[in-house]
Amino acid sequence: MAVLYPSARVVCNAILRRHTMTTEVQTRPLPTRAAATPAAAARALLEKHWNGRLPVDPAAIAIAEGIKVERLGVFEDFPYSGEFLREQGVIRVNEWEAQVRQRFTLAHELGHYALGHDDAPRDFAEAFSSKASAPIERAANQFAAELLMPASAVAKLVQTGIFKTVDDLAKAFNVSKVAMTYRINNLGLFV
Repeated sequence: MAVLYPSARVVCNAILRRHTMTTEVQTRPLPTRAAATPAAAARALLEKHWNGRLPVDPAAIAIAEGIKVERLGVFEDFPYSGEFLREQGVIRVNEWEAQVRQRFTLAHELGHYALGHDDAPRDFAEAFSSKASAPIERAANQFAAELLMPASAVAKLVQTGIFKTVDDLAKAFNVSKVAMTYRINNLGLFV
């Protein structure tokens, strides 16, 4: 688990709280894949369930949506990074992977749920690559990026100048440096 010093976490959350208080929050019904982009679907869940503090907790959001989160590993013969079982209302995540990977996997699988992907395959690590070939995997990755690293929060923290490196931002959002690097580049931001 990435650990921020208490003062950095306090500053980070104070900046976001101030930003959140000036932004009107509108609740929307859960989007379907025909009604929203992956980023819009993630923002809808954030507006519905996120308290505005970092890091975003994808497990809490899944549970608030009525989805059970199971962490499985070697002893359960679970060789995948994750899977979403719609009919059972379960997201499974491999507990033997790094915590930042588990968080991204959970957010990715939550993306399959929010985007209405009924036939989401079990996901190996390759599904989370920026070069994922299946459209539903790319959409779930885009959803996960917005859920864990909301564009407005990333931009706000970059603009403050307090977080001077990708590593600082990755720790604040509890994501990998690679994920944060892609996010910053995709948002057209510079650190």
